[in-house]
Amino acid sequence: MLIQPPVERALALAAACLSGCAGSSPLLHPAHTLPAGDVMVGAGVTGTIGVLAATEVSQSNSSEPVLEDFAVAPGVGPWGAGRVGIPGENEAGITYAGRSFRVDVRHAFPVGDLHLSLGVGGSALVPRERGGGDDLGAVTGGGADVPILLGWVSDAELYSVWFGPRGGFEILTGSIVESEFLPGGREDVKVPFSGKHFFVGGLLGAKVGFRTFHVALEVDVNYHFADGTFGEGSPLGGGIIEASVGQLTICPAGALLLTF
Repeated sequence: MLIQPPVERALALAAACLSGCAGSSPLLHPAHTLPAGDVMVGAGVTGTIGVLAATEVSQSNSSEPVLEDFAVAPGVGPWGAGRVGIPGENEAGITYAGRSFRVDVRHAFPVGDLHLSLGVGGSALVPRERGGGDDLGAVTGGGADVPILLGWVSDAELYSVWFGPRGGFEILTGSIVESEFLPGGREDVKVPFSGKHFFVGGLLGAKVGFRTFHVALEVDVNYHFADGTFGEGSPLGGGIIEASVGQLTICPAGALLLTF
């Protein structure tokens, strides 16, 4: 297997493909579930702030500014969700965050004055084009995540707080123009891309309001591990570039919630 330099360009592209991933988008729901039959809809905004990026390279980095831009992947996107309460302290929901959809179910247990929520979600990435419609390539994929929340809610649900760990994975696939990740590469040839993305971290959130209207805020901190392969299975042959990246992100989010 041939590993072609410069690897850092491939690392940058891998990090870019992972920015705004579905599984790690903020939840913005408390630990306790909705009463059976109640429905919650919400709309807001979420962002990704890169704090630390670590890459594995085989030579000195000649494109460090570009690599940092991709690895940090700053950005802001819309957030929207709908949730419904199910008998037995259960709940189901669907969330859209930027370029991804997430469907989840969860169950809550009373723990003294607190609530413990165990859930599982499945995510799908909307195909993301590179180059703003210039047909430079696109990446899509899907995965799953498991959040565990512990929280407290006041009388009449005037306010609530929640926190807990969360982890998950995603599988990515697509194609990319060779010149986008390989200096001197061809500008009219696309090569296959495949990748794996794992993340682990925690979150802290709060909700305040009255009756049917609430404002929710949440901060998620995650560390991401990603591996990507460029060119494997290409009918044109040529070398294969492998890349890996580690990235710490902070994802703040806020939304207006309506329950009825």
